[in-house]
Amino acid sequence: MLIAVILAIIGILEVIILTQLFGYRLGGVIVVPVLAIYTCKNFLMLPLFIVGVIIAYMGLLYLQKNTMIYGRNELVATLLMGSVFPVLGLFSLKGIGYDFTDVVFFGSILPGLAAYNYSRIKPQYRVADILTSIGIFLGLVAAAWVLINPFIAETIGSLTPPILFSPTSDLALLKQAAVDVYPASSIMNRFSAFILFIVSLAFSEIVRQSYGIRVGVVSMAILAIFSLENKWFLMLYFFNLIASFICITIIQKATLLYGRNLIGLGTSVSLALTIPFVFIFPVSRGLSIFFLGLIAGLNAYNLHVTPPAERKLFIPLQVSILAPLLILAAVLGQGQQGGLFNELGIYQVFLAFLAFAISIAFVKINWVGKPLEKTVWDASLFSEGDE
Repeated sequence: MLIAVILAIIGILEVIILTQLFGYRLGGVIVVPVLAIYTCKNFLMLPLFIVGVIIAYMGLLYLQKNTMIYGRNELVATLLMGSVFPVLGLFSLKGIGYDFTDVVFFGSILPGLAAYNYSRIKPQYRVADILTSIGIFLGLVAAAWVLINPFIAETIGSLTPPILFSPTSDLALLKQAAVDVYPASSIMNRFSAFILFIVSLAFSEIVRQSYGIRVGVVSMAILAIFSLENKWFLMLYFFNLIASFICITIIQKATLLYGRNLIGLGTSVSLALTIPFVFIFPVSRGLSIFFLGLIAGLNAYNLHVTPPAERKLFIPLQVSILAPLLILAAVLGQGQQGGLFNELGIYQVFLAFLAFAISIAFVKINWVGKPLEKTVWDASLFSEGDE
């Protein structure tokens, strides 16, 4: 995990520096670094990602040409196309004898996110943007190739829960640098996780359209899945969220940085905070705490751009999404010993419902809706009243 976090932070910092200097999009702040980590973990990730990007991009072009879709809806549609069709393709391949469903595939957002960012680049800058992305990717993979070796595996490979030194890491197996750690049991199959992601996306869009607050597209689904493994993850997530929010707020006031730069800095801070956590709390799965750091950092930026008067609604809105997702995750997955809902019963359902009800009640009490346009017009000096 230590090597994966360091490489991810280096990759994110490279992305935000190049974004600041040259205006590149590079597929998004986290896409290239996370893709590099996942490719080292499983070599099939790269071709699956490329297929997902092509499908999502072609689908977006079709929608732009034949529909009136625009703005945020373009992003949501691209995320869906970047995940739905590759997942269906994986299952069709399984039907003819190829079982790729166990491939580590975070394609639920990465291909669609990369395709959407590519579509936003002016045509004359696309080649340079892609070549720069490839350069960062190859640099991170080359660094991983050098760092993943038997000597480092023996020295620090077991110091933290392994990701790139894991017995399931293709690069570690190729370099004969896998540590002797029993792989953690599966929490949820890929198809069930995909269903959870789609439900989370739908909930987050309902919240955004109702309250205008971005609470993370699939972050609550990821948190729900990981909470089945470790009950401490909820506390760690919200701690990272607040700590990263404070850091990027201080950085923004001191430097006037904004946008992608703050996203990258918030994510880097959150990832760095995960390292001491593994020495304090019982964490057996490196990827879980790694992605907890990612989603906490990304959502710290969402919290930062939320209007100050509405920030108190951010966490309650996340809880209102998380509560039903925890129940759905417990139904679709397998709770682990030490997990939040290792057994699902009436008591657990009641607690989730109570958390949902309290969160929604808090939001309803504190939410100040925007007045109707007609009301504003009628009260305006330029209105002719009833005439």
